[in-house]
Amino acid sequence: MYISEASLGAISRGGLSLKLNPNEWRVISAATRALTVAKISEIASLSYSTVIDVVKRLGRLNLGVSFVPHHDMLGFQHVFLLFEDYEIKQFPVFTQAVYKLLGRRRYIGVKALVPETRVPDYISAFRREPLYTLRTYEVRHWMPSGRLTKYLPGLNIVVPTMEKLGEVLAESRVPRKPRERKWVDWVDLVVLYFKMKYVYTKLSDMTNLVRENFRIEPPSRQLMSYHYRTHVVNFWSHNKINFRLNPELAPLKVYIFNGKEGESAARTLIEAPYMHEALVGESSAVILGQSPSHLERLIYEVIYLTAPEMPFGALLAVDEHEYPWLSARVIEYYRARGEYPDPEEEFFPMGS
Repeated sequence: MYISEASLGAISRGGLSLKLNPNEWRVISAATRALTVAKISEIASLSYSTVIDVVKRLGRLNLGVSFVPHHDMLGFQHVFLLFEDYEIKQFPVFTQAVYKLLGRRRYIGVKALVPETRVPDYISAFRREPLYTLRTYEVRHWMPSGRLTKYLPGLNIVVPTMEKLGEVLAESRVPRKPRERKWVDWVDLVVLYFKMKYVYTKLSDMTNLVRENFRIEPPSRQLMSYHYRTHVVNFWSHNKINFRLNPELAPLKVYIFNGKEGESAARTLIEAPYMHEALVGESSAVILGQSPSHLERLIYEVIYLTAPEMPFGALLAVDEHEYPWLSARVIEYYRARGEYPDPEEEFFPMGS
């Protein structure tokens, strides 16, 4: 580890790290591999009641756990678009997040999860040519098991480490193998939507959630249970840990890497804490993460060792809005026709 002992105390006191006690660390480490709280208890070797208490406490701290499917099995692609800054009042359905970015110029970044058959329509819905486009099935998230991650139980903090950097770099040049696409039923889509928000959402609670979020008559509890057990579980890749540091102390940044070494840089950096998500395409990648000062050296070491093309430099997110991704209309359309509507037929208002 390259951080001095003197600095670790300052990091612990200064709000520049994820602070978790040992039981909390064991729970989130197990949660990435567990679809139920009971499974967390088994993996972490903690009592069920202790895990329940920890999960509730982490929820109050805005630390959540989300189901991540194999998107290629679903027939969905991750899309990231970068535009020159312009006044925009709405975004097409399937949009996940929009970022106002600052670099050599001002930009708008758009992240979306789009049916592969509708990606061209999604891009054309903006009525202007993006400066940069990424389409990919490969998405990676930071995991507590990341080899560039170290938990210090004495201080209860999570910090970066370079001890296994060579190992991670060597493996980063190997892409993930694509998976065969499977049929997705509309009930699968409904269950996936809420599990992708919070993996431990009970199926018994989804009836009200469907009514509140989509204003449609929900599938029966029994039908959702059947689809979850026989279909949705088979789409599962892992769970991601959702959290943010104070953005004023550790601002969100977007790194766009080009070239084969760009893929390697993204696959490497996502093993470090506070790098939240990596979208890795062919000779191109986007990674979103926060950059507390103690992470900066590792970031620059990886950039130095891989030398990716960085056409836009590191982009600072000065504003961020999340969007619901799916809508009642999409679900009803897919239920009736077995295909997804044109994104141009429905838009989310800016900031909704």
